[in-house]
Amino acid sequence: MSCRTSAGLARGRAKGMVIVALLTAVCASAADFSGKWSGSSPDDKSVGTIYAVLKQDGTTLTGSAGPKESRQFPITTGKVDGDHLTFEVKMGDGRMRFEVTAAGSELKGTMQIFEDDNHTASANIVLTRSPQ
Repeated sequence: MSCRTSAGLARGRAKGMVIVALLTAVCASAADFSGKWSGSSPDDKSVGTIYAVLKQDGTTLTGSAGPKESRQFPITTGKVDGDHLTFEVKMGDGRMRFEVTAAGSELKGTMQIFEDDNHTASANIVLTRSPQ
């Protein structure tokens, strides 16, 4: 084997190792938001507690959310885009829309309530992952 061929093989191996390291880093950084989350609004105490059970499959988000752990409503639409989550639940005569972004170990964002009588309300919310 010549020196030229050995050097070419070494460069090829080094490139392969860099590609594997980059792919590993990308996969490791992809957050999985599946699990139980709870929280409230730091600004509006009338919101009460919010509970969500999220199930992530790639960019699709399913599960449920509601005012109590025992009173959950199915997520009708939900998606994950990097560290940003959006999901909606139909509740009674209206719907709740959540738009949150991962901030460390928390999900921070807004919850909007749309009622059929055109009444709307919104509040800032902070959710934290509950122990399993």
